[in-house]
Amino acid sequence: MTARSEIDERLLDEALAWHHALKHDDADWDAYTRWLDADPLHGKAFDEVTLTDRIVDERIDDLKILRAAPGPERVDSHMISRRRWLYGSVAAALALAVGIPMFWSQHQDVVYATARGETKHIALSQGISVDLSPSSRLVVNGGDPTNLELAQGDVFFAVDHDPNRVLSIKAGEYAIRDIGTAFGLNLSPEAVAVAVAEGHVSVASESGKATRVSAGQQLIAQRGNHSAQVSPVLVGDVGSWRQGRLVYNDAPLSIIAADIARYSGKTIAVDPAISNRPFSGVLAIGDGSKLLANLSDLMALSYEEQGNSVRISAAR
Repeated sequence: MTARSEIDERLLDEALAWHHALKHDDADWDAYTRWLDADPLHGKAFDEVTLTDRIVDERIDDLKILRAAPGPERVDSHMISRRRWLYGSVAAALALAVGIPMFWSQHQDVVYATARGETKHIALSQGISVDLSPSSRLVVNGGDPTNLELAQGDVFFAVDHDPNRVLSIKAGEYAIRDIGTAFGLNLSPEAVAVAVAEGHVSVASESGKATRVSAGQQLIAQRGNHSAQVSPVLVGDVGSWRQGRLVYNDAPLSIIAADIARYSGKTIAVDPAISNRPFSGVLAIGDGSKLLANLSDLMALSYEEQGNSVRISAAR
């Protein structure tokens, strides 16, 4: 049985519900992640719905013609190929979910997400490609590949140089602008980190202050107080998670703890007294289960586990 046939209507209905729910500000992302983790087919079903939504937007004129056609003889054979079922049921359900007529819908946000242990490569249009690390979420606002938002996690961007196109990415209280480069972007509850491997980017806070970050540099900004620091980084270490390593250079413990939480699946809290303690070093990711113990040894930390929750504090 193929993966396509294994995705039944029930799974597509669930994926459709999540696709709609994630567009709202109060979306329950933790519940969505648990849903993804429950079955590999959940992610495949969600990808089917996301792809169909994009097709509907891209082929809106064809769909208008299809709707007006009086009989099968008016329908383009391309339109009734293998995506006929998706157009008929999933696309129609999308229209019902957003509460407007399908054939007059505006471009919808596209959400890309990964579960624990899952990575994803996304080839957007206009020469923009993105690699998502585990437990990450990226939103393509209005289906526009130049208007993105990182909602959670760690991603790597490779962007073809084009002075006529500006890529804008929102990450927490910060906006990153780029016309062509390669860089990593990490968003945690406590901080935003940008590390550049090629070219340069502009990073601006909500206050409007912009900082230029060039190849071989990283910017780490604390969320809430808009304080940011630029420091050197080896370009080969940018996006090192793609090679199975987490490489840090004076990164605050809060960022590292958030990374470990995503890879281990645990809920991790850090004693505020040490949340800004810097760390420079390398952690081998593996299956994520040894990251916390290895970091504790390297930084002389202690931690207490209660079920799936962990609290990190200074060694006693």
